[in-house]
Amino acid sequence: MILNEIIDLLKDQIVSKNIKISGDTELKNIKDNSEKVEENDIFVAIKGSAVDGHDYINTAYKKGAALIILENNKKLIDLGDINYLRVKNSRKALADIAYHFSDVDLNRFKTYAVTGTNGKSTSISLLHHLLREAKKNSSLLSTVEIKINDEVIDMPYNTTPSTLKIVDILEKSTEKNIDFVNFEVSSHAIAQKRIDNLSFDIVAYTNITRDHLDYHKDFKEYEDIKLSLVNYLRPNGKVIINTDNLPLSKFPDIPRENIITYGMSDEADFKIKDISESIYQMNFKITTPDGKEISIYSSIIGTFNAYNITNAAIAANLLGLSYEEIKHGVITFKGVPGRFQLVPSSKALGFSVVIDFAHTPDALEKVLMTAKKIVKGRVICVFGAGGNADKGKRKIMGEVVSSIADIIVLTTDDPKDEDPDKIVEDIKTGIELDKNFIVIPDRKTAINAAINFANREDIVIIAGRGHEKHQIFSNGKKVKFDDFEVAYECIENLRRSMKK
Repeated sequence: MILNEIIDLLKDQIVSKNIKISGDTELKNIKDNSEKVEENDIFVAIKGSAVDGHDYINTAYKKGAALIILENNKKLIDLGDINYLRVKNSRKALADIAYHFSDVDLNRFKTYAVTGTNGKSTSISLLHHLLREAKKNSSLLSTVEIKINDEVIDMPYNTTPSTLKIVDILEKSTEKNIDFVNFEVSSHAIAQKRIDNLSFDIVAYTNITRDHLDYHKDFKEYEDIKLSLVNYLRPNGKVIINTDNLPLSKFPDIPRENIITYGMSDEADFKIKDISESIYQMNFKITTPDGKEISIYSSIIGTFNAYNITNAAIAANLLGLSYEEIKHGVITFKGVPGRFQLVPSSKALGFSVVIDFAHTPDALEKVLMTAKKIVKGRVICVFGAGGNADKGKRKIMGEVVSSIADIIVLTTDDPKDEDPDKIVEDIKTGIELDKNFIVIPDRKTAINAAINFANREDIVIIAGRGHEKHQIFSNGKKVKFDDFEVAYECIENLRRSMKK
């Protein structure tokens, strides 16, 4: 990268600059993490929700950064003779530089992006699975994992990776002759311009319900940002919408012929009907716009998963798969870790233990209603709420669980910098006083207690953390904790004790 090329690329974004080196200077790589900076790199200072990259400009300079790109003018006084470009938006500058100097040709890929509050990970993971089962070369960028074909590249921290990580994955995908790239897109990613410079052949919506109101000022802002994903649609691209949850009126600028709807209403283009399910499987039918009836057999269950399967099936068909290929792929899909994931050894004790990522009122309601529907016994729910997050949803979560579960075990989720006891108290305000509930702050003890409470034909739902591998406490302290592994260990201990 030549300095003058960068200045020319960003000319409409540059507010001020201080350049003491030759315009012919060769710059090495672009970095947004000061710890990764090397000699002759560019460091882009980005203000995050918890950490401000502007505070690490001197660190990057001392490590050899030849050029600093920033947007906060209050930091200029500290720069001295450091070479810098002050821009209107450093996130946009980062994206423009990263893609311009990469080997990525976005037009070589067919791209799918899914957003929504719940169901994104299952929908996109299933689509990737369907493409792979049909022998297509596909990359997956999801909350749970990043994959190129069947190789796991990373277990991400964010739903949608950083701009630099996305560019890296696209470069690797190019090397592997990938044809399809599938993105799970969060509201944070849209707001923070992590998907800038991308465009999509298909944009899909699962639902939009309350979430992330710690980051967004209100629900309208959150919804508007989610809906803005259609601005990244390619010419003549398609939008897939669950109209049981989102009305078409939310998409006034998209021609109707570019929209494909799904749901249980007769007005939907793809109609879901005749759902039958047990703890092990689900069957249902999808009626297509041309009147075909597709019988779906799946090992993932719940009405919410019928929606997710239909979403992925529509996308797969748009990407060239036949309905027979889709039916076969759905049968072989085992689900996503932490999404209504059964701990199989629990069945030996006569009840079921399920791990689910549900951490919003809507997701909890759907998971618990599914549990209520498929078991004869009681629904026992272990849950808490995250810290440094939307406090307003805690009471609502308590109300939802109180209205459905038979036994409630309140515990710690990821308290982060908040007092765990205060989080529990916030949730308790939504729980009916006559409900059977107990507070057990230690999550492992809480899970063990819930499993020991269970009788034959009961179901234990362990909600909130799903696939996550660590609990997060104050000052960013991480403690290894996997709900599935802990539940499995508790079940095995109970089985051993029963044999004595």
